Amino acid sequence: MESRTHSAWLALGLAPLGILQVVARQYTGRAAWPYWIDDIVIAVGLGIAGLLVLRETTSTRARALSAAWGAMLVVLWSSTFRHLDNVPLEADAPHLTIMTIGMTGLIILAALGLVLSLPTTKRPFIGTRPPKEKKKGWF
Repeated sequence: MESRTHSAWLALGLAPLGILQVVARQYTGRAAWPYWIDDIVIAVGLGIAGLLVLRETTSTRARALSAAWGAMLVVLWSSTFRHLDNVPLEADAPHLTIMTIGMTGLIILAALGLVLSLPTTKRPFIGTRPPKEKKKGWF
């Protein structure tokens, strides 16, 4: 299986987690909508790009997936550090520690997805043949 396909499956798994992360952060600390709407838009875009690559892997769709991963990584990075600014002492709010670890894990997964979505220069395995083209018509 191609690494971009792995990246697309990871995108489909991470897109709902990105939305859940926004919901969990809003539950712990209410922020104005401009601070969290970008997280939802990027997560939906990542899911759509993953679906498009799974349907057919073209250069344009793969680039869209890489761009969505980059945007998700930027949004998670800024969201994590905005969250860390608002974290009180650990003794006061132990549930925020779990949120911080989860957000760091999402950053690592987004970086992995970005790396997997990038094009590769590896040549096909020796001995593999290109797929046979189907004949058009009756013969």
